[in-house]
Amino acid sequence: MSQAIVDTLVAQFPDAVLSVDLDTGRGEMAVQVRASDMLTVARYLHDAPEMAFDHITDICSADYPGDQTRFEVIYHLLSLPHGRRIRVKARVTEDNPSIPSVTSVWRGAEFLEREVFDMMGITFTGHPDLRRILMPEDYAEGYPLRKDFPAEGRGWRSQFDFIPRLDEAPEEMTEGEYSEAEKKPFIAANGAPGSRRREELLLNMGPQHPSTHGVLRVVLELDGERIVKATPDLGYLHRGVEKLAEGLAYMQVIPHTDRLDYVCAMANNYAYVRAVEKLLGITVPERGEYIRTLVAEMQRIIGHLFWLGTQALDIGAMTVFFWTFRERETLLDLFEQLCGARLTLNYYRIGGVDSDFTPELVLRLRAFLSTFPQKVAEYDSLIASNRIWVGRTKNVAVISGEDAINFGLTGPTLRGSGVDYDIRKLEPYGVYDKVEWDVPLGTHGDTYDRYWVRMEEMRQSARIIAQCLDQMPQGPIMADVPQYIPPPKQQVMRDMESLIHHFIIFTQGFKPPKGETYCATEAPKGELGFFIISDGSPRPYRLKIRSPSFVHMGAFDHMARGYLISDIITIFGSYDIVMGECDR
Repeated sequence: MSQAIVDTLVAQFPDAVLSVDLDTGRGEMAVQVRASDMLTVARYLHDAPEMAFDHITDICSADYPGDQTRFEVIYHLLSLPHGRRIRVKARVTEDNPSIPSVTSVWRGAEFLEREVFDMMGITFTGHPDLRRILMPEDYAEGYPLRKDFPAEGRGWRSQFDFIPRLDEAPEEMTEGEYSEAEKKPFIAANGAPGSRRREELLLNMGPQHPSTHGVLRVVLELDGERIVKATPDLGYLHRGVEKLAEGLAYMQVIPHTDRLDYVCAMANNYAYVRAVEKLLGITVPERGEYIRTLVAEMQRIIGHLFWLGTQALDIGAMTVFFWTFRERETLLDLFEQLCGARLTLNYYRIGGVDSDFTPELVLRLRAFLSTFPQKVAEYDSLIASNRIWVGRTKNVAVISGEDAINFGLTGPTLRGSGVDYDIRKLEPYGVYDKVEWDVPLGTHGDTYDRYWVRMEEMRQSARIIAQCLDQMPQGPIMADVPQYIPPPKQQVMRDMESLIHHFIIFTQGFKPPKGETYCATEAPKGELGFFIISDGSPRPYRLKIRSPSFVHMGAFDHMARGYLISDIITIFGSYDIVMGECDR
């Protein structure tokens, strides 16, 4: 099938398609096209029925300073009707780093292209609002993901006064109106639907606000109490994880993934190690896969419980918060027994898991499962028919399935609009193809449907965990691949060769083969993907994190227009966003 796709593309665009790469081992296909033809090729990939790449998964970039065409723009596309992916790449020169925007094809490309512009300095002609998105708009030090940009920055720390000097007079504060140029990005176009405004009213939500679950600023343009435009201002928690990864060995990256979505650290670890394993061609032992799957579902329940409690609290239901945290604490206790931590967890390993499940853990987990369905029913009894909850969630932040796909939404946010896309079904990993479970789907695409989907997903997660415990086989929990995986600690303590091997792996790292791969994982918030480019060295040449929180923020304005100021809290919570993952 992959061969047929690339053959069709080559026949359709003989001059635009420059090269084709079919990686049968990893099940991936990549096509290099001429930059000037990117928009034409993109529109064909989206519109042609035999292609139907309707979902924009990610857009990223890579820097090759020694090449004549220095920068590469990489598009990750998904066809939901056909269940297949493609990676489309285009090169641009350093002298003219410009490529046509594809925002007219996929609306979700708007935020993704802005990130590439911000981090690499590539411009997208025809983009409706090409500004920096993670870095400050007045950031003048360059483009952080270029290879000639130092990881420590360009010396701004020595120029920034963190603490005012006592021997200097305080600077005078000047008050005045913002210029029209400064206000323009936040002002909707004239004639917005249903607007009777005579002048704009701009209102800041954040950057410090209890409902944003991180540092976020949203500039609201209002018509009375109705939202005309909502512009997210991101990057307050940007830590440059992708830049840091370029200077770390592959195993050293794992603790940094914990800090992305700190509510669901296990899911981040799982997504990253799966990407590295795909790059290396490692097969995890069966028992290890069972343990990984059930731990991932424990994390899904924890993530959804956290979402439900905080969303209910933000809307006005305090009791639900305490009840959900009761069950969350039980599962965190199990995580603590499993790996010694409760928040920034570190249990998954390249090739398996750190430690085995003990009989005590199994008993405690079965005890939890015996009561958890009743607890979920209790949550439902509190809010499912509560008129305040229903009034604040029904018909709020409605998005159609077609629009949700076009924005690149995933996870419960997409399935709440009735779109049957779950990576665990489309591209099964772990042991998801060995257990029985269902994918819950909404019908109206509103906040209430997304609540219902998450409630049902918790029930399905409990089903998966119970089956994993029942089917768990005996055997190893780590793959036996000595060139990539350190020996067991027991051997290290008594065998000199194992000790030397352990020392080399942890000090020098391992060298994967040259190549690139994208691996997607169904995290609690949606599709969490890692794209890795390897140059054969012990460190990733390029690591791109496809964050569901970041992608979902691209649809914030679309889903907020026409609703009340009070609905903003509901809309933000509807995504289940954590800003650490969004900003990276």
